[in-house]
Amino acid sequence: MMGGLSVVVTGMAVFFLAYIMRNYIKENLIIPYRTLQSYGFLVVFIGVAIYMLGAKALKVPIRNTTFYKLETIVKNEIFDPQRKDDYTKPIAARLSDLSDTWSMTTQVNVPGTANYLIPQVILGPGGAFTLWPVIEHPTRKNFKDPGLLFEKASKMLGDLLGVPVTPIMVFYTPKAMQVYKKKYEPVTRVQSLLNLGNFFEDRKKKLTDAQIADFETKVYAMIKGTRPGEKFLE
Repeated sequence: MMGGLSVVVTGMAVFFLAYIMRNYIKENLIIPYRTLQSYGFLVVFIGVAIYMLGAKALKVPIRNTTFYKLETIVKNEIFDPQRKDDYTKPIAARLSDLSDTWSMTTQVNVPGTANYLIPQVILGPGGAFTLWPVIEHPTRKNFKDPGLLFEKASKMLGDLLGVPVTPIMVFYTPKAMQVYKKKYEPVTRVQSLLNLGNFFEDRKKKLTDAQIADFETKVYAMIKGTRPGEKFLE
């Protein structure tokens, strides 16, 4: 199937290059550029045929098959695409300078909160924290302030762990954060993504290594997660 895609790409390249270089072809080659385009179409057709035969042999559905799916099949990896509205990677990048004593767990379902998922739980020497990435801009009509429910779920998590948990709403620009603070009454801490790393680096040590290990085990057991392709945040 990957070979078929490669052939398709080659055929498309021939088709478009023949058009882009049509003047050069007219002046230097005997064959008309439209004939080259026809050959390009033929190569594309061959590539599609190879792809379909490969899909049939591997019993892979042709509909809704992405390059990522093919890549996981070829590499024999677990199919786990990024969830919609999942901003874990940029947050992890901002926290990459923290020591290995810090950890991040995603999509934590605190017992007693039904299907409510806390996007990220951060544990480390500086304490226990929960993060809620704010996806919608505060000025949008469909914006729903997640603060109250997020604060409540974080407090319940703290009660289960036996340690205060600090909820933090994360905004992707300082301007959006300032708009939120003016328009709403924050019930949690607010931070911009740019300053998130510095915030955790400045935390004083509150937890021992034994406490951190114990909390990580408990939080890990609360992971619920979503299926591939489903919405990360509700």
